[in-house]
Amino acid sequence: MIRLLKEKEQDLVLRFLESEPSLNLFLIGDVYNNGMHTDFQELWGDFNELGELRAVLLRFYDSYIPYAPGDFDVEGLAAVITDQGIIQMLSGMDSVTKAFRPLLPLNWSKIRQTYFAELVGSEKLEASSRKISLEVKKMTVKDVPKIMALTRDIEEFDISTNTEKMLTQSLKSGDSRGWWVASGDKAVAMVRTTAENPYSAMIVGVGTHRDYRGQGLASHLLNILCQELLDEGKRLCLFYDNPEAGKIYKRLGFRDIAMWNMIRN
Repeated sequence: MIRLLKEKEQDLVLRFLESEPSLNLFLIGDVYNNGMHTDFQELWGDFNELGELRAVLLRFYDSYIPYAPGDFDVEGLAAVITDQGIIQMLSGMDSVTKAFRPLLPLNWSKIRQTYFAELVGSEKLEASSRKISLEVKKMTVKDVPKIMALTRDIEEFDISTNTEKMLTQSLKSGDSRGWWVASGDKAVAMVRTTAENPYSAMIVGVGTHRDYRGQGLASHLLNILCQELLDEGKRLCLFYDNPEAGKIYKRLGFRDIAMWNMIRN
């Protein structure tokens, strides 16, 4: 049986998701920071015949993340997504998202498959750090226009109509924090988190303006942010699909734990 989950079921949902805290970082973070129901977020549960939760589906704006550790009602969850009318993106573990392929009219030919990596210790961080001469700043809501300007300048980044609004909201809610490098009045490198929760955080938005690459700016920011979060007892996760980026992350101590898919409409 599939139904919309209620606020009073938050503890049940978190216990279910926390069996795999790194892989469920987005869902856990969104539940902790936004609750079970807002105008931009909802969760559905798939229950077996014994009334036990076996899958969860998150809607965040027009994007969806399903999670299931085993068998689940993929047809039922696909129907829930279809009934919402608009789907911008489906993302999640490869083993879960691929089950939706025959059921959702997404651009499956351009599926983006990435490595999902995790960092649990700081042993390699300081050794990979490099001194930089430019100013490093803590990211705040007032910095969003500069961060968005840099984001638009980096061709590897995908930007949706909700990107700026989502960044502003996440910085306000504590779902996200970040650091950036300033050159004059503009941002030239950045890194931030998303889906922060008591256990973990996702590293996203790692980028450097093309004119400032090769100076170790992103690595320096990663060192600062990773150490800050590890000192709070959190696991860190990130996605990557670029082998060169993967080398940087592994020098910092990240290890691959799964494959993660993102499929746009």
